[in-house]
Amino acid sequence: MTRNLDSLSPATFTAAAVVGLLVLHVVRKFFKARCPLQAIPSVGVPSYPFGFYVGAWNYMKHGRAITEEGYLKYPGRAFKVALANRWLVLLNGRTLIEDIRTAPAEYLSGSAAVNSVLHLEHTMGHEQFHDPYQIPVIKAPMTRNIGVCFPDIRNEVVAAFEDLVPAKTDEWISVPAMQTAFPLLSRVTNRFFIGLPCRDPDYIKITTEFTLNVTRDAIWLHTIPSILRPIAARLFGHLEPATRGAMKVLGPILEHRLEMDDKYGPEWPNGDRPNDMISWLLDEARGHPKRRTVRQLTRQVLNVNFGALHTTTQAIIFDLSRGGWTKAAMGKMVKLDSFFKESSRIMPLVVAGVVRQVLKDFTFSDGSTVPAGTLVGIPVLAEHHDEANYPGGCEFDPFRFSRMREQAGQGTKHQMVSLSADFLSFGIGRHACPGRFFAADVQKLLLAHVIFTYDLKFKDGLRPVDEWMALMSSPNKTAEIMFRRRT
Repeated sequence: MTRNLDSLSPATFTAAAVVGLLVLHVVRKFFKARCPLQAIPSVGVPSYPFGFYVGAWNYMKHGRAITEEGYLKYPGRAFKVALANRWLVLLNGRTLIEDIRTAPAEYLSGSAAVNSVLHLEHTMGHEQFHDPYQIPVIKAPMTRNIGVCFPDIRNEVVAAFEDLVPAKTDEWISVPAMQTAFPLLSRVTNRFFIGLPCRDPDYIKITTEFTLNVTRDAIWLHTIPSILRPIAARLFGHLEPATRGAMKVLGPILEHRLEMDDKYGPEWPNGDRPNDMISWLLDEARGHPKRRTVRQLTRQVLNVNFGALHTTTQAIIFDLSRGGWTKAAMGKMVKLDSFFKESSRIMPLVVAGVVRQVLKDFTFSDGSTVPAGTLVGIPVLAEHHDEANYPGGCEFDPFRFSRMREQAGQGTKHQMVSLSADFLSFGIGRHACPGRFFAADVQKLLLAHVIFTYDLKFKDGLRPVDEWMALMSSPNKTAEIMFRRRT
């Protein structure tokens, strides 16, 4: 043994020592990071050394079952599950949900959590985390102008379906659901955002691929040491190619809008200023030169697209209220609103959501203390299926919420866009989804058009099984829907 050590060159010995110290550092950091959470019970994680990594693999494959197990095993308490590189503490019950809703922003942060999960600086740009000025745009002028711009949105729904679903009255055609939904939604939402350039094939391809690649890039970036992520993202990420591609379409438009805005401000001659996302972003960027560049405005349009396109729509036969194709008519479609809310309740996009990052050590009502840097969230799917919250919680009841709205004083409480502790698809508190009003109206409009215009069925007669990975659910990527135009 001594001779073997003596035979090592100084360089080899030094390298081995450095590797050993690095391994020791990683092991110490591993256990140190997990010690403060030992008092919180874990679910799906073996108790033997390094069982955390086995638990993370289990959660990747069986996240829904593991979360439901914790929800039933620890009512009214916090429990934790293993993600790929960290713990996620899940808060079970109304009292802990209220803790999340009312916690001061300096303790629990939704934006920090999103950055931690999606690596926003590398997948969507530095400004998305440090200067997300599109959020007040979504909350105010975008939401306020849905009704004004609704005729254009409706026009694009009709045109997009004519192009993407060319069904006839005398035969059925098969349409790949996911591959059709993304370009269709891109056209409809971007008609509202940028006008008729929404139909540019290159732009549609860029926006849909960008939306998918944000999540894909975030997943593999989690496997890269933090010090190497900026380099890896520049070399292998999709943000820069998407920005360059979108600038080819949006660049001339944005240059003209910037020139006119610098010259006239918001009051163009003859009132010719477009009423769209670009104008609203320019208004919000006024007085901030770094925001008012073609590159930064392009990034903001892409980032708004990510939020708008990252949801999908499902179909069912339902009763429609009368009133014509206006935003007001969408508001009167009570049963349609109930159907969408029930769809989102029975199958939210995530097993666990409303995720926050702890910025300062925080103690919840059950006595659980979580240290700064921890991710906490709510087991959304289990809450939505809980019989205490919804009788028959595991059964799909399309008009559940429309019946609730018939009760005195409940007309608005159970709308799809309303927030509550027992319906969490849009979040709660100050970090609730700001674009939920637009999303709800577009979903109603799309499905109403489908029901009025087409007969439809699944290709094999059965609804394809949804796909699950860790926290996320997704419609079956190979599903096909049969369409036939109504006579």
